[in-house]
Amino acid sequence: MTARLPRRRAGLLFDLDGTLARTEHLHLAAFNAILAPSGRVLDDAAFVRHVSGQANEAITAHFFPDASIAERERLADEKEAAFRSLAQSTGVDATPGAAALLAWARRHDVATGLVTNAPRPNAVLMIEVLGLADAFDVVVSADETPRGKPHPDPYLAAVESLDLSVPVTAAIEDSLTGIAAARAAGLGVIALARDVTAAGLRSSGADLVAHDLVDRMVYDYLEQRLGLRAP
Repeated sequence: MTARLPRRRAGLLFDLDGTLARTEHLHLAAFNAILAPSGRVLDDAAFVRHVSGQANEAITAHFFPDASIAERERLADEKEAAFRSLAQSTGVDATPGAAALLAWARRHDVATGLVTNAPRPNAVLMIEVLGLADAFDVVVSADETPRGKPHPDPYLAAVESLDLSVPVTAAIEDSLTGIAAARAAGLGVIALARDVTAAGLRSSGADLVAHDLVDRMVYDYLEQRLGLRAP
C-alpha cells in the first residue's frame, strides 16, 4: 500500500510597506531627502507611479538615469537609512486588522510569511517596531532572490521555504508590482487599497480589493482560498 504524503500547508503571505504597515509617508520623506539636492520633489501621485512596490534598483534607475550603478546603490542605501531613522524616531502604525489577521492565521495553523522588495534591515526593524517579530514563519527580502517583484521569485522562495501548497496560499499586496508578482506565482491575491490607489487596483487582477484588514470580506475570501471551509 502506498503511503499517503503529508498535506502541504496553507499559507498567508504579506507584503510589508503599505500592506502590513502604514509607511508610505516615511518613504516619501526619505526619497525627498535624496532628491532635494537636485531640486526635485516627489508628490503622492508620483510616489504611487514610480516608487510604490518597486525595488530600489528600478526606482533609482528612474530618478537618476545618468548615475553609475555604484552611485545609485549609494543613494538607495542613504534613502533606506533615512527611512529607518524616521521609523525609529516617529514610530510606525500597523494596518488596521493586521495583527488580528496574523493571530487568526496562527490559530488555523496557516503558515505566515513576509515577502518584501525592501532590504532585510527594513523588514527586521518594521516587525520589531510593530511588535510582530514572532508573527512570521519566514521573511523574504529583495536582496535574497535573483529578481524582486514584479517577478514571482520572492513569493516562490517563500512557498518553497514553507512547503506551501499554492492552491491554498494567498498574498496581501498594495501595489500593482506586488500583485503582478503574487499572481505570477499562482497565488490568490487580496489588494489593500488607499484612496489614491483604489481605482487602479480594481483592475489589477486581484481577487479582492479591501481598504483594511478588518473587513469581513477578507476573512471570507481567505477561508475559501485557504481551504478552511467547504466551497
